[in-house]
Amino acid sequence: MVGRLQKHLLRLSLLGLAMVIPTGLRAAEIPTVEVSGKIRWVYDYEQGKRLARQNGKPMFVVFRCER
Repeated sequence: MVGRLQKHLLRLSLLGLAMVIPTGLRAAEIPTVEVSGKIRWVYDYEQGKRLARQNGKPMFVVFRCER
């Protein structure tokens, strides 16, 4: 019984990875859309971290799906 459960969990894990990995690879290909307004958005995570540290301010991170 335990062997069957482990095999099932392994299959589900591999299926999950197969769905997540290609999405992450394509995310870099999605172009950024400039938004006009008072807020100057930063689209690069590393650049945002650096700016937040320099200014002593917290980061506001938005996770979204374009497709």
